[in-house]
Amino acid sequence: MDSCSKEKAPVRGERSHYALHNHIEITRIQPGEAEGVLTVHQDSLNLLNVVHGGGLASLADSVAGTAVAATGGVGVTLNSTMNYLRPATGSKITCVGRVRKAGKTIVLCDVDLTNDQGVLVATGTFTFYRNGMQEMPELEGQN
Repeated sequence: MDSCSKEKAPVRGERSHYALHNHIEITRIQPGEAEGVLTVHQDSLNLLNVVHGGGLASLADSVAGTAVAATGGVGVTLNSTMNYLRPATGSKITCVGRVRKAGKTIVLCDVDLTNDQGVLVATGTFTFYRNGMQEMPELEGQN
């Protein structure tokens, strides 16, 4: 059974205090793939008035982790590489993550990030370790 389904997309995003704080929402989940959106706010921008690279990396990591969970089982990030291709501007940044290879314990996922005009602004590769958990743990204060 998958630990993440399309019905769980809103729930997965709502359960991450970090994602909520950083205006990240998981919008779509299917086996081995996920999509999320960063809604750009003033606090998302760097001194050059474009989306901060750390915000893009956070979006990418959240989406890649969700794609991994959609293959069955929870994973934690072992390594990530981001390639920033051009300044990220606009009101929303969309990230699509796709699992490239899912082994028993190691999973490789690629991500593409686009602005609201559909222009590719960054790519990334993430390696995850499946930690043996099948479901996300309950967070304190949530039912």
